[in-house]
Amino acid sequence: MSGPTTVLINGDVFLILLSAAAIRAARAVIDARQQANALRQYQTEQHAALLDRLQNALVEGRQALQEQVSIAEQDFAQLLVLADKIGCTAQVSAVRPTVPASNDEQDIIGYCRSLQLLIHEMRPVLLQESTRRADALFDNTDADLQAASAAVLPQDRLARLLKRIAHLTQLPEHIAQLAKELEKSLPGERADLLAAELRLQIQALLEAEKKRQVEEAQALILEQTLQDLGYQVEEVTHTLFVDGGVVHFRRADWDKYMVRMRMDARTGQANFNVVRAVKEGENERSVLDHLAEDRWCSEFPTLLAALEARGIHMQVTRRLEAGELPVQLVLEDKLPQFVEEEQMENQSRLLSKKLP
Repeated sequence: MSGPTTVLINGDVFLILLSAAAIRAARAVIDARQQANALRQYQTEQHAALLDRLQNALVEGRQALQEQVSIAEQDFAQLLVLADKIGCTAQVSAVRPTVPASNDEQDIIGYCRSLQLLIHEMRPVLLQESTRRADALFDNTDADLQAASAAVLPQDRLARLLKRIAHLTQLPEHIAQLAKELEKSLPGERADLLAAELRLQIQALLEAEKKRQVEEAQALILEQTLQDLGYQVEEVTHTLFVDGGVVHFRRADWDKYMVRMRMDARTGQANFNVVRAVKEGENERSVLDHLAEDRWCSEFPTLLAALEARGIHMQVTRRLEAGELPVQLVLEDKLPQFVEEEQMENQSRLLSKKLP
């Protein structure tokens, strides 16, 4: 049994980025499928006259579609080659969309689109990791400026240094200025100093960019994992692991209870505790409070394991027994208002009826 629990958050940076890429791709597929379903319903109801024309174009359309599928599968095969070099083939293969068992055109379109989106999201992560590892092999050579300057022209060194940040859309002004100076330099001590400074600045930029990516990825993984486990989740801001903050989540049958996760970005710790929504002036305790804590305690290990599978490791640093501290009472207008599942289903049906 457990009351408030504090965890220290860390994890496998590369796996976190890969997991977030897979989540983004899956979400994009869902969004596209929902839009396609709505459009297909509209076309079926309003444009039945187009069926003959579609039938005539079906053979040509399927051939073009198969070509797209073939290209996507070749691209994914190349992605697996890159993943194999890094040592993460299993993680990439695990999220590959399943090949349709039928020849249904919509199933094939969905498969192709899913594969394309997964490649689009994962390729930058794999390339970035591959580049990082390749750079690590050359770090010692770069550090030996005398040997490097004797063997490589400043412009060649510049090209290799800039290749490390080729994926960035815009360079900071101070890096762009250093690059211009190195490009104009002749081999010698000044070129060595410029190259060393540029290398340090690029390294700092890459570390800052990766830190931002990981923090955003952690927020995305947390939200999606909670949803996958069946919780209703307050929107998790992408700055949660940067600026800290609070996230609430619950199951639809928890009545007035929910779990509050408070993130302390300074220490990298998160605190989980059960809270109960109350009205103004309501402060009585309930025997259900203890049961709510026990219920959350039994589910907490599942959340830890699910996050661990996606690269986020939570080490428990403090755990109180249920009842050691009273369940926190919070005014209901200070808490998120979750829509009950039944209401969500009713709203979904109403929206579908309103589609033109």
